[in-house]
Amino acid sequence: MIKNPFRALCFISILFGASLFANPDLVVINADVRTSDKTIDRASAFAVKGSKFIAVGSTEDILAMAGDSTRVIDAKGNTVVPGFIDSHTHLSSGVKIVTGINLSGIREKAVWLEMIKERVKSMQPGEWLLGGRWDYTFEDKGYPTRWELDAVAPNNPVALSDIDGHSMWINTVAMELSGIEADSEVPMGGQIVLNEDGIPTGILLEGAMELVWNNDSYIRDSDLARNEIQQVIDYATSLGITSVHDMSSRIELNKYKELTADQKLNLRVFWGEHSKFSQEADSTNQDNLVYELIDQYKVHDDELGPMIEYGFIKYVIDGVLSTHTAALVDPYTDRPDVIGEPFYIQNELNFLVKRANSYGMPVAIHAIGDRGVQMALNAFEYSNHLDLANRVEHVEVIQPGTVERFRELKVTASMQPNHGTGVIGKYITPRIGEEREQFAYVWNDFLKGGVRLALSSDFATSPFSPLVQLFDAVFRESPSGLYDGAWYPEQRISFDEALYAYTQIGADLSGWGDQIGSITEGKWADFVILDQRLSDPVGRELKDTSVSKTFFAGNEVYSKN
Repeated sequence: MIKNPFRALCFISILFGASLFANPDLVVINADVRTSDKTIDRASAFAVKGSKFIAVGSTEDILAMAGDSTRVIDAKGNTVVPGFIDSHTHLSSGVKIVTGINLSGIREKAVWLEMIKERVKSMQPGEWLLGGRWDYTFEDKGYPTRWELDAVAPNNPVALSDIDGHSMWINTVAMELSGIEADSEVPMGGQIVLNEDGIPTGILLEGAMELVWNNDSYIRDSDLARNEIQQVIDYATSLGITSVHDMSSRIELNKYKELTADQKLNLRVFWGEHSKFSQEADSTNQDNLVYELIDQYKVHDDELGPMIEYGFIKYVIDGVLSTHTAALVDPYTDRPDVIGEPFYIQNELNFLVKRANSYGMPVAIHAIGDRGVQMALNAFEYSNHLDLANRVEHVEVIQPGTVERFRELKVTASMQPNHGTGVIGKYITPRIGEEREQFAYVWNDFLKGGVRLALSSDFATSPFSPLVQLFDAVFRESPSGLYDGAWYPEQRISFDEALYAYTQIGADLSGWGDQIGSITEGKWADFVILDQRLSDPVGRELKDTSVSKTFFAGNEVYSKN
């Protein structure tokens, strides 16, 4: 006799599944299963037939379903979670890091230069050195210069994005190839940084980077790097990521289609077009082009589920706090003469958002400063398409009352935990001051305020690992040890809240919420086995936890052993 009514329901479901799907292909038992399914948030086992979950319940009942041909995985008490869904990535940037140079976490400029010097020794003259992720705020001695690059890379054009991806450091060769001069025209919000003599220093801010991006030889070498995108996809799989919202170009999309045709894509890609600054260059300028792209890039595999879909448009309204380019309501505390200029006027942004929404396309707007966030919400209010999964990306500083506007407009707050922890003890307080910093990276305020919160990495601007991002969301500490304890600890969220925001919410935003995002009967079997059991509540062991195995649609695609 089964006395527990919940277990009775599970057992009935299992019996039904057993009769319909006799002998599952795979069962996972003795596990701490955190399902991200609010109807059954915890379990100890589940069964997979083909590519889908067919039952979730107790080890005793799931094991009873197994047959002679069933693969049995004893998790030995370790935690199992759904496949992670990173709802804001730039995989093409990751390729440049993998194939070029990676300066992540390195504090001293002298070390950057030595690494660059060694890297170009293995390159052909004239070949572009790409990558970057340099962070000048560690030493706080100002931007690096092109002349420093010239000394270590005199024969190769160098173009290195900073850690935020909103600035570029180039050398003289790259500057000359791109035809950059002090008075070169740049898009609104862009800037060619000049020294006191009016000479370009080799630092390009925001839209000024397009002067390099449009260079034929840069495009050539960037395309060569993109051919290595399989390396980044394999890296994602090793981190337990089974789905991404990739904000890149159609070049990557075509590569994804090729990999899918070759059965080498172990990653679901929900693609968002990163719009150009020009209205005319925006694909939504032609409704027939939008529908053509939607049709051309929709790939659903009968054995694997949704694989590729063109699902949203991305606009960028402002820059970042580190370079004083995020658009603020009030001036920067450390530069009272600067407020941060938005890249669009409000009427133009309103028009673009309404046009995209009218085609049924959700819009994601990069907005970091409080003024930028207000402009994004104004545009969504003007568009008045509350049925679409519109979202604001980053949302690093807000004004009082902003949370309520998000809820009323049904706009998602898409945020990256490491962006918040990465500034602790560095430049956040100097930029906006103590009075405003209480409104920075307010993850918990959004959750308590009834706003849909999505978590992601914005790779390659911060660590791709979801476990690193989840640790940051739960503990809110400086990863560089630049601050003692949690920064505004009331904004921390629980592990299960963060996990839900890194799985089911990402699935919901893509429209695939009934197919992926949780360990639920009937969904595609994307799941991750961790290398240890997490405690209740989750403790600091999370920092030392890694992925043991990753499964994509029931297939093992990564194993640590």
